Amino acid sequence: MPAPESPTPQPATPQPSAPAWQPVLAEHRHIPGILALYQTVWGRPIAEDELRWKLFDGPYGPLASVAMIEERCVGLYAVIPTPLLLDGAPVMGAQSVDTMTHPEFRRQNMSVTLARHCYAEATRRGYALVYGVPNENSYPMFMSKLGWRHLDTMTRLARPLAAPLAVPGLLAPLADAVIAAQVRLSRAAAPAHLDRVGRGTHFVPPPPVGGAARCRVHHTPEWLAWRYGAEPGASHERLVLGPQTAPEALAVFDMALDDNDPAGRPLLRISLLLGAPEARARAARALLRLGLERGARSAIFVSSDPETHALLRPLGFRPREGMPLAFGALARPMERLPDRAGEMAFEGGDRD
Repeated sequence: MPAPESPTPQPATPQPSAPAWQPVLAEHRHIPGILALYQTVWGRPIAEDELRWKLFDGPYGPLASVAMIEERCVGLYAVIPTPLLLDGAPVMGAQSVDTMTHPEFRRQNMSVTLARHCYAEATRRGYALVYGVPNENSYPMFMSKLGWRHLDTMTRLARPLAAPLAVPGLLAPLADAVIAAQVRLSRAAAPAHLDRVGRGTHFVPPPPVGGAARCRVHHTPEWLAWRYGAEPGASHERLVLGPQTAPEALAVFDMALDDNDPAGRPLLRISLLLGAPEARARAARALLRLGLERGARSAIFVSSDPETHALLRPLGFRPREGMPLAFGALARPMERLPDRAGEMAFEGGDRD
């Protein structure tokens, strides 16, 4: 009998592959696609005016890389160009903010590719470094694949202005009275000026103060006007000690809702505190009194600066949780950048 014929092999069915994407620098024409990406990745929309303010309308221009397939945006890596003082000299740097990949395009090394594409442009512009506070999801990428250095911790400092929630109900009024007496008895300066911050607010910062830190944000009038005056939906206020044209201290703060407080008391959230140490301490005392008058539960301030921690400790601020402060080298080699804790002094609104 003849041997049975072998079945004719059928060609394999080609598997569909994801369309090829290309990294490009973000432009205004990409905004609709970027908005759609935020909606997909975050599960909620970002307002267009907030996106424009954050990524496109800063005083030093936009800097973000997007992964595009025709008009569709499937990935984003964005930084905010930020003026810095490095070893006393003004330089440009960048704050790393948003990294996202469309779910259909994960496991393609997209975030690393986009970050390197963005860094190449930042380096071409002469930016010294890129810094940020990466979360637990992005931290491994920044450290192992992008060559960042974990330098320090951005610590949340908190000062109670009312009895903590853990205090039993019968003791809470007594704790409230003790805390109020401490705040009222402290030597606080009356603010020379207190107002709400808006688009027309003109900032005159105090002269930069030295200190041990080698790197900090350079709070220029243009930077402050964008960061606090132009932010959509914000309710920042400004406190100035001394003449507005030559302030001794400048503070920016807001009264934030606290969803964890059953009594509905707000948080006094300090975003900026500038000036010489003694003037900053007087401004902080004035803010605590103001927070007490407005019924705040506590005051909070975020800082990586040991000198700021030492300044606020006598006022009752204590460290709470922290976030990693890390950075990568761009136009400056890593060996010429900070390498010890305390050498980067970033505070409050210096981070996204």
